Amino acid sequence: MPYLRERKQFGTAIGDFQGMQHQVAQLATEIHAVECMTYNAARMKECGLPFVKEASMAKLYSSQVAERVASKAIEWYGGVGFTEDIIVEKFYRDCKVGSIYEGTSNIQLQTIAKLIAQEW
Repeated sequence: MPYLRERKQFGTAIGDFQGMQHQVAQLATEIHAVECMTYNAARMKECGLPFVKEASMAKLYSSQVAERVASKAIEWYGGVGFTEDIIVEKFYRDCKVGSIYEGTSNIQLQTIAKLIAQEW
């Protein structure tokens, strides 16, 4: 976020452009949704309720959102975003493991689908 205030194009901070503000708002909304999904799954577990479907949904969606956010951050940095001097490059590589580690996205989808089918 500080970079969006620092980087100028056409004499204006890139964070002041409406298109950029819309991108930030979209990603912030997705991050908030992931937080809510995660807290909901944790609440369900603490209450002794079935929570595996909700936990799988939170894991799946959070890994997707993490990749999207990191990818957008690299775009916002432009060419320098892929250099090792900028930490977003590392975040992008690290977040990819979220779709692989502790259950791939395909396993999460299979778990969710199986549990939804049981609800029918």
